[in-house]
This record gives sequence, C-alpha cells and structure tokens, in this order.
Amino acid sequence: YTGKGAVTTIAGGNGYGSAANQLHNPYGVAVDASGNVYVVDGSNHRIQKWAPGATTGTTVAGGNGYGSAANQLSGPNGVAVDASGNVYVADPSNYRIQKWAPGASEGTTVAGGNGSGSAANQLSYTNGVAVDASGNVYVSDPGMPAENNGNRIQKWEPGASEGTTVAGGNGSGSAANQLSYTNGVAVDASGNVYVSDASNNRIQKWAPGATTGTTVAGGNGMGSAANQLSSPKGVAVDASGNVYVADTYHHRIQKWAPGATTGTTVAGGNGSGSAANQLNYPYGVAVDASGN
Repeated sequence: YTGKGAVTTIAGGNGYGSAANQLHNPYGVAVDASGNVYVVDGSNHRIQKWAPGATTGTTVAGGNGYGSAANQLSGPNGVAVDASGNVYVADPSNYRIQKWAPGASEGTTVAGGNGSGSAANQLSYTNGVAVDASGNVYVSDPGMPAENNGNRIQKWEPGASEGTTVAGGNGSGSAANQLSYTNGVAVDASGNVYVSDASNNRIQKWAPGATTGTTVAGGNGMGSAANQLSSPKGVAVDASGNVYVADTYHHRIQKWAPGATTGTTVAGGNGSGSAANQLNYPYGVAVDASGN
C-alpha cells in the first residue's frame, strides 16, 4: 500500500496451495532494501521470496516438509531479513530461530533449540522475530499460559548460547513491566523494542535497558475506535518512528505517529473481504523506506 490509494498484490493471490505462485496460510512478512518481499508460508513450512514484479516466489528457507532437521521448519510464523540477505525464521514447534544465509540449503539455530522452557537458553514458543544492524536477534516468546511463563522478548547476540530479557518477563499482566501474550516484535536503529502486546490490546515500546515499557499504540481497551486495537499481531516501525500495527480483528493496518493518541488507517478498514480495499484478518506487516 503506497499511501496514495494504490493497492497491488505482490505475492500469492492464486488460491491456496504449494505451487511457486501460491501461498497457504501466510503469516509474517518482511521486505529488504531492494524491495524483495519475504513471506512466511506457514502451512507449506517455508519462506518464499518474491522479487519486485515477480509472478512466482522462490523458497529461501524450509520447503522440505514439517520437521526439526536443519533443512526443515515446523509451522513458521515470523520472518526477518538483514542487510546481507540472511533470513531469520521463527520456528515455533521447534522452539528456535533459524538463520538461513543466501542460497543456503539448511539453517543454523541462532536462538533457542533447547526444547520448550523459560530458561535463558530456551524458548517456550516463538511468535515473531526481528534483527538489528549488529545482528542481534529479538524473539517474541509468549510462553505457555498454564505455566505463566514467557510473556517476554529475548535478545540473542551473535553467537550467544542464551538470551537476555529486554521486555517483559514478569509474568502475564497489564502493568508497565508486564506483557500478556506477546506477538510481533520490531526494533529501531536506536535499539528501542516494539512489542505487540496482544491480550492488552496495545503496542509497548521498551528503550534499551528499560525495566518498564510505554504504550505507543492502543491501550484503551479492545475496540475499533481510532485510539483502540483488538488483539494486534504484527508490528513494524519506520525510520521516523511511525508504528504500523496489524489490527487483526478489525481487518486493518493502523499507523501511529510518535506521541499520537490515535491511529490512522493506512490499509483495509473496510470489513473482511478479498476486494482491493479490504483485508481478512491481517497477521503481519512490514514497511519499506518509501513508506509502502
């Protein structure tokens, strides 16, 4: 979406399936500086890269069926890409983040991979992934509700054997130092971490080293008003600090300017459907340097 009313389908749109021009349950999405779009093709257990103007995608991670081998993914639900073209995949059923170098036939584990749990070297689930310019990987770990663990963002430095908590980690709740069912995660050039705090219907911003977060979108209960969100999923941030939120149950993408008390709809917002002006439970969101 260009912000000027022009909406185009750039990946999929050919029914669900596993062909190169199809997707099946796409979740997260990322875009690189060249305009290549990376799509989490969840039910095909792969990441598809769509070049600008392409009519088919190419598999850059997974695509070898459901499993835990180095060349497999298991229901992936998040993706990020760095300036070198390395692709980072949230691989939830394997409790790990996999890094796939350009052209690689298998991935390497850069976070988790030690079974389900809340220890520093573990993830109990993965619900989103981001990477910064230094190669630090940020993982949304919503945890297991019955165990009241997780609800945290874990930062894994390059080569680290365990992560550190940079947001949440204080049990499920709505206090400023808590999160409740973390979903998407994004990071800006200053190291601020943005968390989709789904059950609290808000986006929380955690500055580097902070012990509490501040609400930068939503936080006014569940609803469809301009100052509300409803179980937000994906989140993205641009170089100006504008925050973009996949407001899933209202079928819209909301843009919140820095310091704003309300958001503006920049995509969808016309009910659930397949028309060019509609979305149907959007899950992921990304923004490029031109504001698309």
